[in-house]
Amino acid sequence: MDQPVYSFGYINVKDHADYMERYGRHIPAIIAKFGGEFLAASQNNALVEGDAAGNWVVLARFPSKEQAHAFMTSEEYAPFAKLRQDELTEGSLVISFFDELPA
Repeated sequence: MDQPVYSFGYINVKDHADYMERYGRHIPAIIAKFGGEFLAASQNNALVEGDAAGNWVVLARFPSKEQAHAFMTSEEYAPFAKLRQDELTEGSLVISFFDELPA
């Protein structure tokens, strides 16, 4: 049985209303097709250490690394990824897949 993985993204969204209208409202249905689900997404975050690298945090769960990768590289998601990259966000998108806890 595959181990679930969790993806964490921390990005800088230029305009939250525009982001949600053109990108955010479309993604839950696409991610669900790959067995994924959003656990949290918020612009209301408290910086407790270091420098802020973004203004939007998202946490999602996938049944496996393979399904998470299939979502990120799918033809269905590709135009939304390009839109996010080219117009809606700045900086880097970091997604880490956590599939096990340290001993």
